[in-house]
Amino acid sequence: MNKKYNNLLICLLILFFLLEIFNHSSIIINTIYQSSYIWFYNIVPTLFPIYIITDLLANYNGFYYLSKLFGKFMEKVFKMKKETSFIFLLSIISGFPSNSKYIKMMLDNKTINIKEANKLLTFTHFSNPLFIIESIGINFLHNKKIGLLILVMHYITNIIIGFFYRNYYVNLESIIILKKDKESFVNCLTNSIYKTIKILLLLFGIITFFMLITSILKTNLKINSFILNIICGLLEMTQGIYYIASSNINIILKASIITFFLSFGGISIHMQVFSILKDYNLKYSNYLLARIFHGLISFSLVYLVLSI
Repeated sequence: MNKKYNNLLICLLILFFLLEIFNHSSIIINTIYQSSYIWFYNIVPTLFPIYIITDLLANYNGFYYLSKLFGKFMEKVFKMKKETSFIFLLSIISGFPSNSKYIKMMLDNKTINIKEANKLLTFTHFSNPLFIIESIGINFLHNKKIGLLILVMHYITNIIIGFFYRNYYVNLESIIILKKDKESFVNCLTNSIYKTIKILLLLFGIITFFMLITSILKTNLKINSFILNIICGLLEMTQGIYYIASSNINIILKASIITFFLSFGGISIHMQVFSILKDYNLKYSNYLLARIFHGLISFSLVYLVLSI
């Protein structure tokens, strides 16, 4: 019976959104243009080359060589096996939701297990550094120093979260399976491009869907604009950041709230992460709790530093 009512509710919501598309077609079209712009100019340039490079690295045993260089850091700080340093380092460079792609890669290779994947998800949630410095610091807040502060606090807090979860599951036994019969470079490159395009199109669909929801909420909800901006940011991070940056609140609160959005990620990012990892039964509750802590701690640190 509950399932019947749930289905009815979903159908009614879908019909409501369909009516909104017809009633506010210009807003819907502009939102799709905006999501296309964000995807094409912010996501594709950063993730497309990185995803292909990581696939190539995996084919030529890149996990093994990077673990030799940075593995001790993962063991000592996070109590994770050495080869997971690959995920940590590349997540910093490329930003979310790339961490889920690398985790899936290692799950597929049976280099890590489900518990280790759950643990890694809690502290490899890094926003792309160029997005923070260029888009947020310079374009949105018009202050590069504040952009750098947000970057540092976002990253430091992630490490704090990782240290907090370091005893969640400890398994330092390496299970690196070195590939002996590697694919030819041409085949590996072709497969990498195909898989990357597939993931990028999935991300585009999710981003567009959540941006449509936030636009419809903006059009229909007659509540305080600040509260509405917060709701939008919790649903879709990028739009929420733009709305907060454009609001009339003071710069300290702007920077702090934007840092929270980055560290929480928004439900859109959460869905992107778990869509990539849909083949594995991972605990969303661990990830969600880590993101809430990440957001609250980084918010407090940025607010404190800017208030001094």
